[in-house]
Amino acid sequence: MTGWDGFQERLAEQLAALPAGAVVVLSETGTALPPKTAKGSRYAQFRQDPEALSAELSGDRHLEGAARAGEEGARLLVAAGWRAPDAADRVGNWCAALPWPSPAADYRRLASMVVTGLHTVFRIPAPSSLAYTAWEAEHGNRPLELPLLGLVRED
Repeated sequence: MTGWDGFQERLAEQLAALPAGAVVVLSETGTALPPKTAKGSRYAQFRQDPEALSAELSGDRHLEGAARAGEEGARLLVAAGWRAPDAADRVGNWCAALPWPSPAADYRRLASMVVTGLHTVFRIPAPSSLAYTAWEAEHGNRPLELPLLGLVRED
């Protein structure tokens, strides 16, 4: 299986296998590390803590023009299960979390939420337009290889 359906399945498998302390960023090719000041990076990021897997999707605050989710995109993200950005939060990203461990169905649901955000709302045309960076924060930020994703790793 290829395309977004195949990517969604691989993402669910990879998220379920993350070690504690893992940090993963999926973004458009060439922007794997979300810039702190530049606008335009559409991304999803994850952190596996001992108790939960947290997920974020870039909020409109980080995007310009047509890259933004807008009102219709926001409705789709809420319907998919994302928690809307908190106005008081300086980051302003869409959020979700799973307790750890979680059943496989929950990882599949989270992966579906990510695909809804990246493909349906942010209009990223194909998983091949994505790259990832990942590291183990609890092991000196050692690089983490995620072969199940089937994406290019950017450092």
